[in-house]
Amino acid sequence: MKIRQSWRFLIGFGWAAVCAGCGGPSVEDAVTVASLAARLADPMTLARLDQPDTRLHSSYDRTGGNEDYGNFLRDSETPGWKVLVDLKGPGYVSRMWFTGAREGVPHRFRFYFDGEASPRLEGAIQELFGGHMEPFLAPLAEYNNYCWYSFVPMPYAQGLRIECEAGAPDADGGQPKLYFQVSESRLPRRTLVDTFAWPLPERDLRGLEQVRQVWARKRLPPAGERVETVLADWTAGFRLEGPAVVHRLEFEPEWSQIPEELRNDILRDWMVSIRYDGAAEDSVRVPLGDFCGMPWFRIRTQSLFFGMERDTLFSAFPMPFHHSMTVRLEAGRIPSVPVTLRAWVEKTDEDALKPLGYFHSGWWRSMPNDVGRPHPILRVKGNGKFVGCLVSVCALDGSYWVLEGDESIRKDAEKTPGWLGTGLEDYFNGGWYYQNVMAGPSHGLFVKEPFRTVQYRVHWMDPSRFRQSLDMEFERGPEQLNRAYFESVSWYYLSVPQKADTVGLRADYRTRPRDNRLEPMSLMTALWNFERLADDRGEHDELLLRFRREASQWTPVDRRMLEFRLALLEEKLGGPDPVARFLEDENEAVRFAAEALRRERAGETATAVLYANMPARLFVDGREVLQAGHPEQPVAESIALPPGRHTLVLAAGRQAYPDWIQLALRKQEWMAVTDSTWTFAFNPQGSWERPDYDDSAWPEVGGTGVKGPPEEPYIWVQPDPFLGMLSKASGLRPSRDWPRTGGFVVYRKTIDVP
Repeated sequence: MKIRQSWRFLIGFGWAAVCAGCGGPSVEDAVTVASLAARLADPMTLARLDQPDTRLHSSYDRTGGNEDYGNFLRDSETPGWKVLVDLKGPGYVSRMWFTGAREGVPHRFRFYFDGEASPRLEGAIQELFGGHMEPFLAPLAEYNNYCWYSFVPMPYAQGLRIECEAGAPDADGGQPKLYFQVSESRLPRRTLVDTFAWPLPERDLRGLEQVRQVWARKRLPPAGERVETVLADWTAGFRLEGPAVVHRLEFEPEWSQIPEELRNDILRDWMVSIRYDGAAEDSVRVPLGDFCGMPWFRIRTQSLFFGMERDTLFSAFPMPFHHSMTVRLEAGRIPSVPVTLRAWVEKTDEDALKPLGYFHSGWWRSMPNDVGRPHPILRVKGNGKFVGCLVSVCALDGSYWVLEGDESIRKDAEKTPGWLGTGLEDYFNGGWYYQNVMAGPSHGLFVKEPFRTVQYRVHWMDPSRFRQSLDMEFERGPEQLNRAYFESVSWYYLSVPQKADTVGLRADYRTRPRDNRLEPMSLMTALWNFERLADDRGEHDELLLRFRREASQWTPVDRRMLEFRLALLEEKLGGPDPVARFLEDENEAVRFAAEALRRERAGETATAVLYANMPARLFVDGREVLQAGHPEQPVAESIALPPGRHTLVLAAGRQAYPDWIQLALRKQEWMAVTDSTWTFAFNPQGSWERPDYDDSAWPEVGGTGVKGPPEEPYIWVQPDPFLGMLSKASGLRPSRDWPRTGGFVVYRKTIDVP
């Protein structure tokens, strides 16, 4: 019954779209923000084959080069303004994405609906898509990983024209490099549409709020009956009877029977296959980890549709079938162990399945020696729709330049791809090679280390619908010249079961790619990423593996610091307090760190960790307490910080990019870190370090902070045992242009210590 209820919005929408002009649809059948929002809260939307196709309008380089910015539709009638798109209705915009506008500098947009002479909606990009203005609220709209995006649907009956300012030049006369993408879904002629209103009526606000709640939880409501089995004999498989929809599949191996050093390796070694309705071939055939969004490491994080919870891997794409569905596991070089399989199955009837497709998933890998050729994501023939992918990239060129590769999607009889993007990270709702890892409901970045990334995107509202064929691929960097491993999982639905688009599945061929030169150097970045994703167990297991693999390369003090860090992680997982043991260590730096933690835990002092790649000073209440300045070495100190109000001040000279200052200050359960709310000024006069200095006119830094840190070309960071400190802080950099005279910058923040 839950399925039918959740489809009412969609069936009404489909009826309005198909039957418009027949005199049948009523006002209640109109396409509205609320009816479109209902689809964003209903995962069954993904399985429907009657969803409209999506056209991408972007700033891609029309010459085929890499200048994917500033390519607008035309000049506006208003001097200094550009037209991004001029869409004809009826239809709706399901996604907008922008980068290149400078933080802290207003860059205005205008939205003209249904031929209006005046914009119905206008404002700066920061307020429209910064995630703080209703209805453009996070996680539906926000500034993250150096770009602005919005999934708030914008329907229109007759048309929509979007314009933006060309932008003011910077201090050196350079023009902003605005990149944009707008996803358009066209509706059949004479479809009844309730055009986006401003302000939005209460009906639409309620619908968007329901979506925000679902997305923020990143947990779909349970549907169907849980069916469970333990696969001891993998040849048997797990068979389910239809007609039904599987809403969630879980896999929980007997981890204790797998050697610790092989537990990540099973993610690629073991295969998942699914067949529907007695078909002779697998419609899903991918490695277990990739199927659950974990291609390289076990990370206890998740999107709405896949991830890992505690010791269980899962996939939550809806999987409809008519007669039967059989799930099988297959081992490669690592022997099988018992695996508990759980499925949430909702019985239904044949009529309810008619508009739905069969879930398919395939896997591709291309190699560094494939220079000159793009990486395929999906090559399929049939009737269906493409709903997203997970892409893993390991570059061997010592940079993130490979992420400059654009995506293209060619459907049916198109001679030129109708979907042309502006860059790999842009496609995944990022920009400028990303900032740090994140796990969003429909897009995210599970891994970012020099120089490898794992990113995903689910086309919940902007799928590519095809009738005959679809071919999607990514460039191998500009001009296809980058040496890199590309691995990808595609997600798509077809009207009939067919063979999964999977290639290259030899067990020795699908092992995780490594860069044996860079991986040991990026140790702390890898550990901090686990902390950013709140996975203590994952950080512990990763560090334990690094001991086995890399400890011979560490200096004695680095090794001892990491042993201390490992002991503290074991404490978080239920082990004993290790601090007293390291107070008597033979190494002075280790003893100092242990004493700092002892005093902090006792409430005597706070621990400060300062990290900068230029000479930087920390002042607390007007007194200088700490200096830093080495790009590979954070420094720590114990600081007296009694309860009450205090003023923190950081000062540093001008530094060419990359430049950063990062601070974490902790006392027992309380913490303060550098973030976007710190204020700053260039070359301030007077006693700017004093608590009573008037900084009321100083702007906030804004944005989300610098990449990492560290930022390339710096990769190695000296290990320390201070868990959860620098990983929680943002690196600061001025968000406005430096004055031509240079000088210095000061950051300030007032804090209250409990």
